[in-house]
Amino acid sequence: MSAPILHVAPFLWSGAGRVITALCVAQARRRPVVLVTTGRHEALADWPSYRRALGRAGVRHVRIDTFQREAASVWTSATRLAALLDDLRPAVIHAHAGTPTGLAALARDITGRHVRLVGQMYSWGPDRPAWMNTQDLWAFRQADVVVSSAHAYSRLLRAGGVTARRLTYLPWGLDLSTLPCRAAEDMPAGAPVVGFVGRIEPRKNQVALVEAFARLRQAMPDARLELVGPVADDAYARALAATIGRRQLGDAVHVAGQVPDVRRFVGRWSLFVSLSADEGQGLAVLEAMALGVPVAARAVAGIEDFLADGRTGWTINGQGAAATAAVLAAALADRRRGAIVRRARAMVEARYDWTAMVGAFDSLYRHPR
Repeated sequence: MSAPILHVAPFLWSGAGRVITALCVAQARRRPVVLVTTGRHEALADWPSYRRALGRAGVRHVRIDTFQREAASVWTSATRLAALLDDLRPAVIHAHAGTPTGLAALARDITGRHVRLVGQMYSWGPDRPAWMNTQDLWAFRQADVVVSSAHAYSRLLRAGGVTARRLTYLPWGLDLSTLPCRAAEDMPAGAPVVGFVGRIEPRKNQVALVEAFARLRQAMPDARLELVGPVADDAYARALAATIGRRQLGDAVHVAGQVPDVRRFVGRWSLFVSLSADEGQGLAVLEAMALGVPVAARAVAGIEDFLADGRTGWTINGQGAAATAAVLAAALADRRRGAIVRRARAMVEARYDWTAMVGAFDSLYRHPR
């Protein structure tokens, strides 16, 4: 039996968990795959649907705390991971995010066994403490290859000491067979429905979206807003509910939470809107484009790589509710919508192919740079 691929991640959740799961399942068709995650820490936990998919594919799951950053936890986890390396003797370690990459580097040093280490950077949200940035940059400098899915993060990694020789820009691909593009005649008519997919947390800026939607309703009183995604921050979820109540939008805003099939919601929207302050890539935005849904978004890290104003969507540059509402109203009324949607789908097909991405990871695992 060939040596396994070892994936190390904090948790399996949200969009990142979905693509990690899909990558492990694809790789498990050809060779053994083992996945390490924290499993559960306080209110944080792997999503059961992802774990079930891995189980059906024959992917072995091991629980080691790869989330906590305190010294005692780090050394305990590194020691456990080192024992796993000695047992598995993997061909490669694919570590997802800074803390797992640092743990894998420490475990490799403990064993004295050089295993190729691929570290992947996912996001670099605002207001991170300086010590956390220092810790993650140290971790990525230990990797043989560092993968970034956003050009902005590639620049950040270079500034943090990751050499160009070790750095690879490789965005996640999409399985377009599961994302059929709706036809022009299927564009929703009547009252506009705008929406967003993402965990309810400050970085995703749903409160700002509700404020902008309240302004939009002044011009389009029959408009509706749908917010899809689980609560990741209870205090922020309460602030969101309070904003909806204060703006008297209870009948116009639907907070759907986590849903089994996001496409059922997104496919009926008139406009997908993202006010995220930071995205590792913006997979939800890309998926909306693939489905044939017009997109308006802030051109933050990740999204700026593929959102071209007036060509693949509409860029939201202003920070205030009035400025955002003006962009949304213009996008909903734009006669170029059909052409923009077709151009966005073609861009996704050309640049974000799932099979090509899996092959690119296989090459990174095998070949030194």
